[in-house]
Amino acid sequence: MTPAVLLAFCCIGHAADHSVADTRETLAKWVEARQMISRLKAEWQEDKETLNSTISLFEGQRERLQDKLKQVGGANDQVKKETTENQAELDRQMAALKKVETLVAGFEAKLKGQTKNYPPSLVGDATVADFIDRIPEDPKDTKLSVIERFQNLIVLIKAVQEFNSELHLRKETLQNGEQEVPVKTLYLGLGQAWFVDDSGGFAGTGGPSPEGWKWKPEAKIAPQIQQAIAVYEKSQPAAYVALPVEVK
Repeated sequence: MTPAVLLAFCCIGHAADHSVADTRETLAKWVEARQMISRLKAEWQEDKETLNSTISLFEGQRERLQDKLKQVGGANDQVKKETTENQAELDRQMAALKKVETLVAGFEAKLKGQTKNYPPSLVGDATVADFIDRIPEDPKDTKLSVIERFQNLIVLIKAVQEFNSELHLRKETLQNGEQEVPVKTLYLGLGQAWFVDDSGGFAGTGGPSPEGWKWKPEAKIAPQIQQAIAVYEKSQPAAYVALPVEVK
C-alpha cells in the first residue's frame, strides 16, 4: 500500500474517533437531560399534590366562611325583625299608656272638684283623706306613676261608692253659734244627713251645696232623728220614720 493510501486510512480512523467521542458526549448529556426531566416531573407531581391540597383547604375555609357569613346575615335579619316588632309593640303600649294617663287626669280633676261636696265624715277619714291628698295638683308635674295614680283613684272611688250606698252613723262635733256641740249624725250616702245632740235641743239637716257641705239647724225634727238613730242602733224596734230630704 502506498503512503498516500495509508494517510487516507489514518485520516479516516482519526475522524471516526472524533465521531464516537461526540456521540458519547451527546448521549451522556441526553441521559442527564432525561434524568433532570424525570426529577422535575417527580418534584412537580409532589408540588402539584401539595398545591392541590392547599387549594382544597382554602376552598373549604372559604365555604365555611361563606356559611358563617350567611348565618350572621340571617341572625342580623332576625335581630332587626325582632327589634322592629318590639319597637312597634312598645309604641302601641306607650300610646295606650298615654290614653290611660289622659283618662286618669280627667278622673282626678273630677274627683278633686267633688271632694268639697263630700260629707265631712268621709273627707275626714284618715284613709280617704290620704288618697285625696295623693291627687296631684298638676298631672304633668308629679312623681307618681300613671299606675300609682290609677290605683289611688280605684281605692278612692271604692271608698266613696261604699259610703254612698249605705247609711252611716258618726259621732261628730258641730258648731252651734259660738259653741262646739257633740252630736250623732246619720248619713244617707253623699246627699243627705241628719244630726242631733244628746239633749235633742240641737238638731238639723246637712247636705252638699255649691259652696261645700252645709249644715242647717232644725230643732223641731229632733225627735224623728233620735228615733231613726235608735232604730239604726237597734235599741228600738224597726219602724217607719219620716225625715225631711232635700232633693237637688
